[in-house]
Amino acid sequence: MKIKVISAILLATTLTFAPRGLHAEMSQPLLVANAFGMGADDASLYADGTRAINESRWSDAAGLFDRVAQMHGEHAEGALYWKAYAENKEGQSASALGTCGELRKAHPKSRWVDECGALEIEIRGKSGDPVAPQTEPDENLKLLAINALMQQDQAQAVPILQKILTGNQSEELKSRALFVLAQSHSPQAEALVSQIAQGQSGPALQIKAIRMLAVAQGKRADDSLASIYQHTSDTQVKRVILQSYLITGDSSKLLEAARQESNPELVKTAVHTLGAMSAGQDLLTMYRASNNAQTKADIINSLIASGHNGVAPLTEIAQSEQDAELRRKAIRNLGIAGGMSVAPALVSTYQKNTDVDTKRAAAQALFLANDAPDLVTLARGEKDLEMKKYLVQQLSLMHNQEATKYMLEILNK
Repeated sequence: MKIKVISAILLATTLTFAPRGLHAEMSQPLLVANAFGMGADDASLYADGTRAINESRWSDAAGLFDRVAQMHGEHAEGALYWKAYAENKEGQSASALGTCGELRKAHPKSRWVDECGALEIEIRGKSGDPVAPQTEPDENLKLLAINALMQQDQAQAVPILQKILTGNQSEELKSRALFVLAQSHSPQAEALVSQIAQGQSGPALQIKAIRMLAVAQGKRADDSLASIYQHTSDTQVKRVILQSYLITGDSSKLLEAARQESNPELVKTAVHTLGAMSAGQDLLTMYRASNNAQTKADIINSLIASGHNGVAPLTEIAQSEQDAELRRKAIRNLGIAGGMSVAPALVSTYQKNTDVDTKRAAAQALFLANDAPDLVTLARGEKDLEMKKYLVQQLSLMHNQEATKYMLEILNK
């Protein structure tokens, strides 16, 4: 019975006092030890140190972790790192570096050595004495060192990044190095990113560089992107450039590329990107110049994404297009893009046309615009029984008070 009571007390104590935050699980050995009246061991001190870290009590944490390290127990390696961490937070950077050196000497194969390596890079970077990236064997630490060096001396860091990007390093390291390089606005860094975007370091890095060029430089990258587009035959590279104009916001360059492009898939990519940019007038310009029915259909669909900027182009296409199927598609999409604002034009289209399919397209557009009142008016005045049935069918699908009222009116006749 006593054992059960003690177990219950221990469980309640653990649930009540377990600390939250970094390495919270380390508190349990302390709780068990205290519950049985045992003396402080490395686990309990480690938990106390963890709690001090969570509460930003840096001096207390450094002292507690120093005691754990002196015990040479299973937590000694982690304690040395956290001691260095606390010392750095307290402003004692020299002591922190010394503690990391102690860890590296006493436990050279510890997983905490890399953590200390990152801390050393941070400390030296802030002190104006960045770590030489070439001396770091670990790829992650090498990149941290380069990042710190970029903040201190970009002229020295860029050639190191160039060696990584043109050398035999892993693709992951090259990709991350390219990202670091793209954050710099120095002429040397931007020139190097542009070279990679031109394909000087392989297709995989080229595509990443093109995207980073667009993000980092914005519209300043437009001329470079246009030049790369003109001089490459790689479809994937071209597609990425077209999509990158969405980031730079230059619809004119995108329109120019689309006009000169003969690959229908790339033309489709350009059309969709223009739609995402709400470039309704550019799409209309492209529509007028195209003789390809599929491209025209893609443009009509992309005008929906242009929202209100697509209303005027769709209205023009709906009124002037000679191809019946394209005209009907424009009418239907007008209902989606314009909503109730285009209802009068749709009603006029319905009333002026005798072509059944065009009238149905106008009715569908009114349905898509959620315009029940106009559909009810048209249904009441429609003399053609089949057309009237079609209007009633559209109304039957609408969850609208006007539509419901008209349905009841029909049933009660």
